[in-house]
Amino acid sequence: AADADGDNTTNILPSLNDASSMTSGINGVIMEKSRFLTKLSPRIRRLESDTAKCLVGRLESLLTKVRHLMEDSNDDNNNTNKLQKEQRSQELLLMIGHCLRGLALLGKGPDAESAFARVAIMPIIRSKLSKGKLDEGGSRGECSGLFFLLDDIANTVKAMYGSILRASEGMFSNEIIGNSGEEKDDDDDEGRATPSTMEVDLVTCGVWVPVATALMADPGIKMAIFSPGIANVLQANYSALDTFLSELANSLLSPDPQLESAPSEGEKTSPELGDFSHLYYQPNLNSHSIERSHSRLFAHPTTVDYYKRWNLPIYYQLRFAEFCKRLDKALEGVQKEGWQTNVFTGEDMDGKKIQEQLGFELPLFLELYDILLSMWKSHVFLRPLTHRFMRGAVQLVGRVLAFVKEGLDGEIEFGRSSSNSEKRNEDMDEAGLTPSETIVDVPAYFWNERVEDVAIVTWELTILDTCMTHDYLEVISNTVCPPEKESSQSSELDEIKIIASEVLMDSSRGISPLVSHSWNTLIVDNLSSQCCTPLSAVKGVAATYRMTNRPPPTQASPFVATILRPLKEFDTTYASRTPPQIGDDWKRQVIMTVSDKYSLAVEELIATVKRTEEALKSRKTRRMMAGGMSDGEKVKLQLYLDHREFKSNVEELGVDASGIEGLVKLGGLTEEAESLYQRTQK
Repeated sequence: AADADGDNTTNILPSLNDASSMTSGINGVIMEKSRFLTKLSPRIRRLESDTAKCLVGRLESLLTKVRHLMEDSNDDNNNTNKLQKEQRSQELLLMIGHCLRGLALLGKGPDAESAFARVAIMPIIRSKLSKGKLDEGGSRGECSGLFFLLDDIANTVKAMYGSILRASEGMFSNEIIGNSGEEKDDDDDEGRATPSTMEVDLVTCGVWVPVATALMADPGIKMAIFSPGIANVLQANYSALDTFLSELANSLLSPDPQLESAPSEGEKTSPELGDFSHLYYQPNLNSHSIERSHSRLFAHPTTVDYYKRWNLPIYYQLRFAEFCKRLDKALEGVQKEGWQTNVFTGEDMDGKKIQEQLGFELPLFLELYDILLSMWKSHVFLRPLTHRFMRGAVQLVGRVLAFVKEGLDGEIEFGRSSSNSEKRNEDMDEAGLTPSETIVDVPAYFWNERVEDVAIVTWELTILDTCMTHDYLEVISNTVCPPEKESSQSSELDEIKIIASEVLMDSSRGISPLVSHSWNTLIVDNLSSQCCTPLSAVKGVAATYRMTNRPPPTQASPFVATILRPLKEFDTTYASRTPPQIGDDWKRQVIMTVSDKYSLAVEELIATVKRTEEALKSRKTRRMMAGGMSDGEKVKLQLYLDHREFKSNVEELGVDASGIEGLVKLGGLTEEAESLYQRTQK
């Protein structure tokens, strides 16, 4: 039995009993297969290469047949022939699909894209792209025909190869199939389509790359498009190409309504007749498919290189120089002839619109806002330069604010000085021109001394402050993210609004201090000075009754009505143009200053009258003959009447008289004359 057991043990295969033997056996098989494949690898590579060449050659042949078929169908109006050609086109499309799938399986997608670009697209580009067609419809060098040329290329490609492009996009577009079986798109966290790789991408590499290469390869066309040296031409070229690239995927991949119409009863196919075209692959493209293709277009290295060809900083410098020239000319005109000088150089319709909608009155601010708006017009604005145009707007506003501040500080003299007039006459003499007799030089002055100028300028600044953070912000937002695209770019629009709002608020931050300083200091000081001028007549009240035997007064002195007249006239004119943040405090300041000086003058006069009465006590009886009052009492009664009139004028201005310290003091100085006033009323 023991021998039997031993024999059985020795008969067991080593590979089943020894783990190391098993491993070595498997490794041996793998090594054998590896050596076998290594020997076959040259043949495999040769087979792949030959198959790829065969497929590429077949693809080129089929594309050529498609081109000839489409060219012939455009010249043939026979319906029967058209049906035959449509069937032939479907057959060619089916074979082209097989070639594309085969090349994709072999990893030769770039060969398919290159063949499509070379055989299908380049003949179209060569037949349509030329320097003459580029300038068609305009002067030489203006590239007036670029937009129509690109549109013609896109329409021709779609008409001839649109079905191939849609079939290819449907076959190779990467879509993620979820657990539920529904298609999911390659979107990022914010819902935007992300560029994905494709085995064969005919839209990007087969259409856009050859078009971009043709535009960038020819030196003459490249210079005319990318470096014209004229701002308007460069902007038009950029807009035309950007529109072409932005709409290329949608233009090529969207189905043709005429081709998508349902077949009639006579056109329906049946397997009994040997027609299985209804079973052919039909691409199912939606908006997300087109958006993915659009993303791949913009992510391609050729597109990146294409955008680098544009010298956009130079374009912005040319535009900004135009804006600065307009603004500098306007500031120069205002400095020579005053704020009301018509320095607006924009369209009359635009100027009226700004006046009616926003309320600007001064031509300088109309010019400034028109310049700011022109930065975002369709024939000027370029989206990649958004940050530069926004910075330019801030700089232009800052330039005007600096000009206003220098004027308020008395550092800028308005009008033509004698030296400027002599220089102008010398310049005209050198040019052989005769000065017009109607030109009258404006005398030199500092506009911060004119309350009318200060008030109207600060009102314009207030309007500008509001516009910059509201109306102008909307203009920028609607230009950068047009309303028709708002649904797909809502997050981007909100972000742009936040950033632009912060920038514009920062640019207008210096307006409020200027407005406050102008009203609370310059206007208050100027009006206070004007209102205090009539107070010199207070001293004359005593002389009116001293030793004149006049009857007691019954009304206020004439000068009292003139004290606050400058303030009343100014308030009437500019009440509707007073900045909301200023309120009525400025009027209160003026009245307080005037009341303090008025009460001081009355106090000095009463003291003088008392001293005079003390000196003339012995002659008192004779002085009281007229109305039973002494000269001093008549003076006090007159001051009392003047105080009542002045207080009434203060209340007419909407200021509480009880809160004016100088007015309260004035009432205390004249209250003893109230009894005299009561005597005259009996």
